[in-house]
Amino acid sequence: MHSLRRIAPGAYFVAALLFLITTVDYLGNAWPFLPGDISWRYGVVGMVSTYLLSPLLGCLIASATAAWLPQPRVSRVLGVVCWVVAGVLLTALGGFVLDSLQVRSAAAPDARWVTTTSFLLASAKIFLSVLALLTLGVGNLRAASAAAGESRSRKSNPARPIVGQS
Repeated sequence: MHSLRRIAPGAYFVAALLFLITTVDYLGNAWPFLPGDISWRYGVVGMVSTYLLSPLLGCLIASATAAWLPQPRVSRVLGVVCWVVAGVLLTALGGFVLDSLQVRSAAAPDARWVTTTSFLLASAKIFLSVLALLTLGVGNLRAASAAAGESRSRKSNPARPIVGQS
């Protein structure tokens, strides 16, 4: 048994905890859900930017574990999940731009710089997280293809025993 296979369950567990605990904390802070309220939407999307690093780290741990073992199915699933989450974040970022314009126009003139600054920082964090997710997604899909190719070549060219050969 490959030594990495021994720690794989623990690595996947830590990755899941990084994702789940952060998600529960985020949802607890977003409660009560008021999607019709512009200020709530602005705050929730801005707040997601502060919660993204832990799930990204969890995704990295799971991706590295799946690539090193190799586990092409897990890599493929992780790649697709990364792309889906990146798409959701890009959609949220588009809504965040529109909501920030409305929140900024409703703010007092001397407080508009706070809205602008927080919008720019949150947008940068979300955009960089999207880039990281897209990169991890591509890497996972490439790792899955490479592992599947290696598996196929091992099956088509089984190792011949050395004993008794001349």
